[in-house]
Amino acid sequence: MTINGEHSGDPLGVLYRLHTQLRLLTPVLTVAPDTREVAAMLDGLAETTAAARTLLAAAEPAALAALQRAFVHARAGRHNETASELVAAHGRLSVLLRRDRPRRAGAADESTKRWRLEG
Repeated sequence: MTINGEHSGDPLGVLYRLHTQLRLLTPVLTVAPDTREVAAMLDGLAETTAAARTLLAAAEPAALAALQRAFVHARAGRHNETASELVAAHGRLSVLLRRDRPRRAGAADESTKRWRLEG
């Protein structure tokens, strides 16, 4: 069950909220980067990132670093770079939050694997 976008009884609820915000913001940023809606969504993302900062620093520092870079790019009006960093953070959180095969504790500092289809 979710309450205000967070999974009740789940201490990682802020990370699920962050994951959802990233999933929603990235395509909107790509289509309409200079809108009030994107500015509001970025503000909300900044608030959620601040709430998750300690947890991210411990569990997924690469995602936190990507989010910090995204905010720098956003302030500078570099929308493509912002979107790229948001996608990177979303990917890291996706791996962290997988319920079927949780990530190993030591994997926080490993880079994300990119798979290629050979054919």
